[in-house]
Amino acid sequence: MRMFGLSLLAVLAAGSVGAFTAVNGVSAYPEVGDARFEVVSEVGSGPRQIWCAAAQYALVALSAPPNTRIYLARAMAPSPRYQGRKSASFTIRPDAALQAGPRPGDGGNYSVSLKNTGYSLRLAHAETFCHPIIEFYPD
Repeated sequence: MRMFGLSLLAVLAAGSVGAFTAVNGVSAYPEVGDARFEVVSEVGSGPRQIWCAAAQYALVALSAPPNTRIYLARAMAPSPRYQGRKSASFTIRPDAALQAGPRPGDGGNYSVSLKNTGYSLRLAHAETFCHPIIEFYPD
């Protein structure tokens, strides 16, 4: 039984190599490519939670400054890494096609997108999604 426990621990540790978990519990993983990473959705995660994790990964793992733009490199779709989960890929070093992508306010739309490849937000803007809008203060 002890060998099974140690084997299980080794498998779990190997599966999390390179994993980064944001303050909201959403994980990001490095991908092949220049400063490219995948953010894997958790149950109940929406665009704000995904962009929060992308911002924190760029800030902490890639040491990007707050004024860096984060680009959606692959729209939300089934994850190539985890069967049955959805994910989106991001980069802070976009090619010309991604740089030409939509930005908040284009066409009067200010929604946070995970559908339009090339959509981008500044890291500092995306990180504001990590903080609760209303903080709870006990009486």
